[in-house]
Amino acid sequence: MSTPTTGLSQFAQVKRVRLTTYAANGNPVGTTTSIAVEGDHAFVRTHRRAGDHARLERYPEVEISKVTMGGTPDGAPMKARARRLRGAEARHAARRLALRHPVAQAVATPIGYALIADRPVHYELRLVGE
Repeated sequence: MSTPTTGLSQFAQVKRVRLTTYAANGNPVGTTTSIAVEGDHAFVRTHRRAGDHARLERYPEVEISKVTMGGTPDGAPMKARARRLRGAEARHAARRLALRHPVAQAVATPIGYALIADRPVHYELRLVGE
């Protein structure tokens, strides 16, 4: 994995983050998710039928923050922009997530998607202003 050199470096050693997306009415909706940092960007994954996927497609501005083991935000959020990945970029993101979270993202998540007959959707996160 590349050495992080930006504000995202604080997320390089954490397993999960709070990803805050925004509903159509502007209300924030927080979701705890896995993250993999690579240099000046990070990767997260959701699935097609998930609410956060719909919110990201409608409005790609998000906030990310560290979380405690219980999922409670721990620290100030950072503003980021999400970009949906496809093809080779999505496969690269999947590999990065699987390397960072071998059991959860390489084994459990693909099995879970198969069981609910859904497909993963990968996003790249870049901090706003960097």
